[in-house]
Amino acid sequence: MKKRVLHLSLLLISISVVVFLLSSPCFPQEEKRFQIVGEIFGVPVPIGNYYFAKRVVLTFNAKWRPTPKDEEELEDLVWQELILSYEAYRRGIEASSKEIDEHIDKILKAEKVNFDWRKEKEKFEEWTRNKLGVSPQVFRNQIEHLIKLEKLQKQVIDSMNPEVKEEEAYQKFLDEYNTLSVELVQFDELKEAKKFYKEVSKPQEEGALEKLIWEDLLLSYEAFKRKVEVTKEEIEKNIYRYLREREVRFNWKKDEEKFKTWLKDNLGLSQEEFKKFIIHFAKIDKLRQLIYRKEASPISEERYTYFLRDKGDIERAYQRFSKEFGFPQNAVLIFPTFQDAEVFYKRFKREATSWEDKKRKEPDRFKRPGFVALDFLIHMWGFKREDAYRMIERKVGDIYPPAPIYKGYGVFKILRVRKANPSDFNKRRDYYFERIKKIKKYQGFKEWLRDLKEDANIKIYKEKF
Repeated sequence: MKKRVLHLSLLLISISVVVFLLSSPCFPQEEKRFQIVGEIFGVPVPIGNYYFAKRVVLTFNAKWRPTPKDEEELEDLVWQELILSYEAYRRGIEASSKEIDEHIDKILKAEKVNFDWRKEKEKFEEWTRNKLGVSPQVFRNQIEHLIKLEKLQKQVIDSMNPEVKEEEAYQKFLDEYNTLSVELVQFDELKEAKKFYKEVSKPQEEGALEKLIWEDLLLSYEAFKRKVEVTKEEIEKNIYRYLREREVRFNWKKDEEKFKTWLKDNLGLSQEEFKKFIIHFAKIDKLRQLIYRKEASPISEERYTYFLRDKGDIERAYQRFSKEFGFPQNAVLIFPTFQDAEVFYKRFKREATSWEDKKRKEPDRFKRPGFVALDFLIHMWGFKREDAYRMIERKVGDIYPPAPIYKGYGVFKILRVRKANPSDFNKRRDYYFERIKKIKKYQGFKEWLRDLKEDANIKIYKEKF
């Protein structure tokens, strides 16, 4: 008895091999004279089918699979695509010409093409070859394949009727209605996270603001001497970060009047004055970061220390700094008096905490997911549920100890909390029962797919590639 062969497409081109398949995608046929690269369910898989599935996975997103993040995952998804295609065939799932045409309509509308693909065949072919690297017929085969797999997924999901318990629905309600905003610092190692947490948990040192103002002055002067510059992109990035940290929601670039009003009401500054300070601080922190990463030589503090001791105290040294070291007006961040600097720093909220010191040195370590539901933090950011629920019991400004996140560990500052009102659950009870049922159905689909892949008993002939 001759073996059946799984077919996916009319025409496939792979490197130097041209493989002609029969016209019915995903349909077992008599074995032809082309290379077999593996088996699923004991059925040989031709190389043309393999490359068809691979191109589909690389070209189109789909609800039944993730986007491959590396070659290993891509290979797994290609074979999964072949398995699903064969299962759709076994179930007799079809895609009509009308369905394929309507799907193509949606794709071309999204791509904003300016031709009628049904009438202007040459333009359509030019588009498929330039955009996708395939002929119109192969494109249709790809869409037919996707429609069949979408129908298969729906068929499997619709066949499930999972039980939903009251406590499950209520827990989902709490996960979505409890809302939290944090700033977190990401660490690869728990040891690093614990060390940082210990530092930020200490009370602020006496004179910390004075020390920051003096350090900023020295760095500003050194940045001037070393000709440290910041780009327009760096300036805008610093403005964005500053406004984000102060919960500014409007677009400062587009709504100029609103921006001017906010600056005047909150900082007492004009737009030009604000930008001037942002540029100063951007240069200061850029040099600070370069020194921290050992990409620039550290400041030689001997002369500055001698000058500070000679003047007796930081206020007198600050006031005489420009006369001693000399620099053009506005070239260095300096205020008429040290008291003026203190007042400005407090109003500008340039804080002298260990948390902010770390941010000035390594700003890219700091993340803000936003004021979001615990559900988002749990599923998208990798927070443990127990940690998320402990955080909403903390006060704004509290530092939460190291806990696992999507990558490594985080140390967290609580920025904003809004707790769910339990009485609201009754209004949304039916909705959350349906939500949990839907989630369980998709989990059931994943389990079904896992079992299907095991049953397929995939065999890959690596030497054939």
